[in-house]
Amino acid sequence: MSGRSAAAVPRRGGTRLLQSQDSAMMCDNRTMGQAVIRTQADLGRRIAQAREDSGKTQSELADLVGLDRTAVVRLEAGNRKVSATELVAIASALERPIDWFVAESPPAVISRRQSSAVGGLSRRLDLALENAARDIAFLIEQGILPHQGHALNSAPQSFEDAEILARSVRTEARLPEGPIHDLQVVCEQLGLLAFSLALGPDSGDAAYVEVSDLGVAVVNGTTDSGRRRFSLAHELGHHVVGDAFEPEPRLGASETERMLNVFAAHFLMPRSAVQNTWDEFRSGSARLAATAVAVRFRVSWSAACNQLRDLGIIDGRERGLLVEDDLRKGEVLELGERWVPELEPPSVPPGYAQAVVNAYRARRLTRVRTVELLHGTVNESELPAIEETTLERLRRELEVEP
Repeated sequence: MSGRSAAAVPRRGGTRLLQSQDSAMMCDNRTMGQAVIRTQADLGRRIAQAREDSGKTQSELADLVGLDRTAVVRLEAGNRKVSATELVAIASALERPIDWFVAESPPAVISRRQSSAVGGLSRRLDLALENAARDIAFLIEQGILPHQGHALNSAPQSFEDAEILARSVRTEARLPEGPIHDLQVVCEQLGLLAFSLALGPDSGDAAYVEVSDLGVAVVNGTTDSGRRRFSLAHELGHHVVGDAFEPEPRLGASETERMLNVFAAHFLMPRSAVQNTWDEFRSGSARLAATAVAVRFRVSWSAACNQLRDLGIIDGRERGLLVEDDLRKGEVLELGERWVPELEPPSVPPGYAQAVVNAYRARRLTRVRTVELLHGTVNESELPAIEETTLERLRRELEVEP
């Protein structure tokens, strides 16, 4: 990625860069509510931050963009002007969108980045979450993305609390007792916009931040489908309790995560539905019944076996025997039911996608920006055609019936 030519970097939203006498950079699609980088010193600070986040030295950045190291030193110190061409090259080398250098990210993103509990654990995941949050903030500011507040719940303090919370959230989402068949849609209905992006095997599972009153989650689509769903259900737990990354959480950090894992398990695999599935297949074998739970509730093999143990349907010894031999594809076929993968990357929330395409049709977004906001789920040629607005057609549309 860092070896790409500058021309290969997408200019977010057809970004137009202007260079004034003091080299202040402006971007025509920034979120106006965010702090704007107006001085050369501020821009230098952003370049230094992006370079340090990427793990590159000043010499390495200089080589990538065709500058001397002393020029990079002066850039970061705010003692040298940056041309638009140089900024495009720097953005390419540091794998950042251009508008990142000219406007601050939403406050919650900055807080998360600075938190020792979660910030910096996965650079690719952090960048993906920051980009998604910036896009959400932009769409909200432009009035493109509708949003409304959501009720917050108390963080679970026990296994019982976590199960009660899961039932409460399922009730809020008007879900039946059985499996959830499109978790991304359910999360969107609850005010959590979830994006599944291929980030690589060493980039963590998922992350969450709140922008205005919407939750934003990025799930690593490189992981398997069951793990993606469980990770998203866990982030939903953060969303419904308003506990994204508290520096001083109500419980210890590890205990908070543990309780939200319990919430995720009960949200995806409610007690009575799991028991009914087990009873339906138990006459065959314990392994067949456990396979049915994994397939019907679209969770990983280990998550299904763990929930069966936690519900008291099997004991720890039985759980150990089941998980030591991973679920095989032939066993799924033997069950006679289909495993349906979810959150295949790239994937964006359907309501979010609809709002973006509608804004494109209304000529509020450029083609480039629209594709960018849809995170590669479509290319420019796949966007709907936009009819030309003629003067006569506009006159007819504005006519008032007598």
